Amino acid sequence: MSDLVTAWLTSPAVKKVRGLLWVLVAWTAVVWITRIRNLIGDDQLTSSGRIWRLLLTVVFLGFAVVSVSALGGRWRRIGSTRLIAVFCIWTVTFWAVHGTGILFADHDAVFKAVHAALALVSIAIAVPLYRLDHDLGRAAVADHAPPADDR
Repeated sequence: MSDLVTAWLTSPAVKKVRGLLWVLVAWTAVVWITRIRNLIGDDQLTSSGRIWRLLLTVVFLGFAVVSVSALGGRWRRIGSTRLIAVFCIWTVTFWAVHGTGILFADHDAVFKAVHAALALVSIAIAVPLYRLDHDLGRAAVADHAPPADDR
């Protein structure tokens, strides 16, 4: 690994992104593995309802697994800033839509409160991570941009 790449990977900005990405990965794993446990124990779900919910869980856990590979040293090779952006946008969009749907649906107050908390925590992690990663991506592009012509 070149000194330039090593310096970039150990920069404070990258460390912040990596740290917050670990938090999102861990939170995602806890939320969606718990969801699998709940799905298995829910006798009221139809087969198609269970399959749809499991596919959604696989998408979230897939993002988490791919993010771990980025954290494990393949940071630049897999286009991590795009990966992080998509993971964050997916998380925010899902919880904004799903959370709003739950709040206006016919569920008891405890169910709504739990899902509102899940949504708020997920969004509270994903939004700052997206911003930090976006800033980091812009800085990396600026570092590789040709010098301005000052004629």
